[in-house]
Amino acid sequence: MGLFDFLKVTVKDEKKAAPRRPNASAGPSNVIEFDGKSFPLAAVSHKGFVATGFDGSLIPSQTARITVRIDDACGKFTFAAPVTIEEVKGGSVSGAWNMLPPEVEATIRKYLQIRKQKTGK
Repeated sequence: MGLFDFLKVTVKDEKKAAPRRPNASAGPSNVIEFDGKSFPLAAVSHKGFVATGFDGSLIPSQTARITVRIDDACGKFTFAAPVTIEEVKGGSVSGAWNMLPPEVEATIRKYLQIRKQKTGK
């Protein structure tokens, strides 16, 4: 035991918050991911996607490889695909798939059918 052990005081730093853990009950989490960033997916089809909350890190006509994660009441799947960025505007980005494997395209079409039946959209 040291001479000043009685002076040890534990103070909770109010500014330092505990790291947030993903909450499974937070709702649907449909996102696109690339370069360690993720953006909410607004729409997806067998032709391309639209994502919101975009930071402008990609430019039109640029080719990129993204990962798409769909996890909602209508389906749960993940795939990676090369895309060509078509438009970056007002915090959103849209892109077209360069090449989708037939099984991924079929999965997207099935997901869209289920979503249309459940939501009417």
